[in-house]
Formats: sequence, structure tokens, C-alpha cells
Amino acid sequence: MNEKKRRAKSVLVARQAMASLADNLSAPYLGYYLASLSSSGTLQGILQMSVNSLPTVTQVLAGRWLDRTGRHVQLLLASSLLASTLWLLASLIVDANALVTLITARAVAVGVAGLALTSLVGELYNSRERGEVLSYLNLAAQLTALPVFLATMVINPSLGTLRFIFIASGLLSLAASATWLTMLHIRVRRARQSSGPINGRLIENKAFLKFTAANSFYTFAMAVAWPLFPLAQKYVLCMSVADLALLNLLSTTSTTISQYALAKRIQNGKLLKLTLISRAGLIMFPTVYALSPSPAPIFIWQALSGPFTALGAVVIPLYVIEVAEPELKASYLSYYNLAQGLAASAGSALGGLITDRLVEASGWSGVRYGLALSAALRAAALIPLAGLASVRHTIKGGRGRERPN
Repeated sequence: MNEKKRRAKSVLVARQAMASLADNLSAPYLGYYLASLSSSGTLQGILQMSVNSLPTVTQVLAGRWLDRTGRHVQLLLASSLLASTLWLLASLIVDANALVTLITARAVAVGVAGLALTSLVGELYNSRERGEVLSYLNLAAQLTALPVFLATMVINPSLGTLRFIFIASGLLSLAASATWLTMLHIRVRRARQSSGPINGRLIENKAFLKFTAANSFYTFAMAVAWPLFPLAQKYVLCMSVADLALLNLLSTTSTTISQYALAKRIQNGKLLKLTLISRAGLIMFPTVYALSPSPAPIFIWQALSGPFTALGAVVIPLYVIEVAEPELKASYLSYYNLAQGLAASAGSALGGLITDRLVEASGWSGVRYGLALSAALRAAALIPLAGLASVRHTIKGGRGRERPN
């Protein structure tokens, strides 16, 4: 890695650390905060549906623009400033429906920024360097999150205090956005793009299509549990904000250690198998929530879950970048994210509807049945991923080709 790339990596790591500090002050408690304003499982499902679908639709437009212009840093600056402003507005919201709208708008801005950042890494670094850079970006985010979760656990803020914390998040996020000003000179040079509509070229890329389809099924299964977690935390396990901070502290510590250990050990030839391992580990989240009589087993699992979370955060975008055509990395990432967002929206909506029916029939213990259903769906969704992992892929000219092991 040359000096120019190292300087860029240092700026990216610094920005990621500051942005993580801002987000982790508030973002982990938004679902809990919404549950305090409204106990509706359907509303939780609508929130999860909207924050997973609308950002990914926007990413498709942003991805094409990025591949055409190469103005990744400019888009990162604009989307980061918008997300920061919305944190400040969140402090004024006390209506559940208005909060869902604001969180969705912020998710759109954050989603566009995430796409631009990942594709910028794909453009600036070669295939041997990307895994290391993405790992260190995630590591920086996790390290700055640790003291935030520890402080929140000690303070145990009330719901009213969370509104002031939203303001702090907004101010810190604005400071993180300012780091993009130092990189405005960077513009990715665009090679002449291949002819033909991008949709047709995506369909021709069988490795990309199979990977996207298999992960979409898993994302749908995974998302069924998302509206249930905040309700289980507040109404079934009676957890406090301090308990949630401890959960985040344990999982982030575990993920940080795992991310550091994996940073230089992820090999492109094993991305599919590592994806399968990551997804298999995530089955435990709804399983533990469904079976735990108290928060204690959940705390234990959070401390053990790091390797699975760390793997998924790196190997999935890496595989998409590897099979993408060189001049269309952002577009491939955006279409992959769109498929995952639509799948997550459908799963979240189903989970929210199921939750309300189960609670009506069985009281709050019905949430456990919904979590058990999600765990079973996640296990079933491993089957197509296992089929992919049994195939060896060779990457040539941005096209994924496959042959049996």
C-alpha cells in the first residue's frame, strides 16, 4: 500500500471513529424509544420495513451516479450533513408516527453514505487491500463505541434524557462530516464503461445473481425477528437502557476483538464459506431471546457473537465487489443492497403483523413464539447458502464463473 493510500486510509478511519461515536450514543436505543412511545408491533414492523426498503431504492440511483461521475466524497459529505441534521431534529419528536418518518429519512441518508464509502474503498484499493481496509474501518467504529456503551450503562438515562443525547449525536456527527472536506480533491477516474444496459449485464452475472438471491432469502428470515427484539427487551425481559448499553458493550467488544484478529486473514477464495459461517451464527440471536427466562443468557451470547458479526460485515461486500464489473462496483453494491432491503422489508412487515396476533392470543409471551419462528426460518435459509459455499468461484474480468469443488 503506497503513501497516498495510507493517508486516505487514515482519514477514513478517523471519520469512521467519529461517526461511530455519534451514532452509538443514540442509534441503538431508537427501537426501544419507539416502543416507549407506542407498544404496537405493527409500527415496529413498519419502521423496519421503511428503513430497509427506501434507503436501498435510493442507493440504486446513487450507485449509477457514482459509477458515472466518480464523485464519492462529494456525496459522502452531503449525505453525512443531512444525517447529522436529522439527529438534531429527533430531539424534538415525541409522536411515534413522526419518529418513524424521521428515522426513515435518516436511514436513507446513512444508506447512501454507506454505499458511497464501501464503493470508494473498492475504487481506491486493490483486491488484496480491501479486506484489510474494511476491517480496520469496522474496528475503528467498534473501538469508539465501547466507551459510549460503558458510559450509557453507568448513567442509565431516562427517556427524557435520550432527547438531549440525540442533540449530542447530531453535533458529533456534524464534526465527523467535516472530515470529508479534507478529501474533496479525490475523484475516481472513470474508465470508459462497457456498452449495454446495466440490468442486462447484472442478469448475465450468474455468481452475483445466485449470491444475491440466497442472501435475500436469509435476510427475509432474519428480519422477521427485528420488530420483536425491542418489544422482548422492554415488555418480556423488562430491560432498562443500561441493560441495552451492556448488551451493546459486550457485543461490540467481542466484534472488535474478532475484527482485529480477522483483518489480515480474510481470503477472497473463502468468501462464500465465511458468509455461510456468519449467517449460521446469527441463528442464535432469536433463539436465545426466545428461550431466555432472564437477560443473563442474552448477555452471555452477546459476548460470544463477535466472530459472526465481524465476518458478515466484511466478507459480504467484498464478494459483491469481487464479482462486479470493475467500472460498476457502486451499481452492483446498490442492486445487492436493494434486494436485501426489499427482503428485509417483507420480513419485518411479516414479523410485526405476527407479533400483534401472537400478543393478542398469548400475551407478551407470544413474542417468544415469533422469535422461535424467526430462528427456524433462519436455519432453513442456510440451505441455499450452503449450496453456494460448495461451489468454487473464480473471478475473471469482473465476472463470476463457477465450477464444482
